[in-house]
Amino acid sequence: MKILIIDPQFITRTGLIHLLTSQPGSIAIYEATSLEVARGYIESGETYDLIFSELDLPDADHRFVTNTLQSLAPKSHIVLFTWRRSAADIQTGIAQGAQSYLRKDASAESVKMAIHGLLQNKVYLPTDDMPYRQQSEADRKLSPRQREIMQLLAQGLSNKEIANILGITEGTIRVHLSAIFKAIKVSNRTEATLWYLLRQS
Repeated sequence: MKILIIDPQFITRTGLIHLLTSQPGSIAIYEATSLEVARGYIESGETYDLIFSELDLPDADHRFVTNTLQSLAPKSHIVLFTWRRSAADIQTGIAQGAQSYLRKDASAESVKMAIHGLLQNKVYLPTDDMPYRQQSEADRKLSPRQREIMQLLAQGLSNKEIANILGITEGTIRVHLSAIFKAIKVSNRTEATLWYLLRQS
């Protein structure tokens, strides 16, 4: 898998690279400090499975970053990896072709969960704060932690795998699953997964 990280901050790029390379699988990572450097990579013929991009770049208006990347790399999965939380900014980015949105101030657990899914080419949109889209039934019925667990459960992960990603015990996962089953009125993992997937848009 080829990944391009576009971010002017060395520390941010280094941290993201550390998280990405801690996951299993073969990953090649390229770094760009500006949109112009990223353009050079893409126009040289390189193709990227994932592109993580900050919206605030030194050589681009944040309103047009996603649109430019979508034009340059229409087959890439674009992830808005940014400090920006404005509903208008995120809504615009998604409308212009970004598929996922990962806040830089998200918890370590949320970032780990997001990266785990993104490396499997799954869309990630934070479930704890979604001003850019309508609340779903899952958002209303489940707590932020329960939604994290359901997101991972829907990926087919075991209790042990979910516990490792979230940094909690398998026993805690079982307690959460029991509460989830009760909240959404199902009796097992399969029914819960189906319930969750049917309510994701």
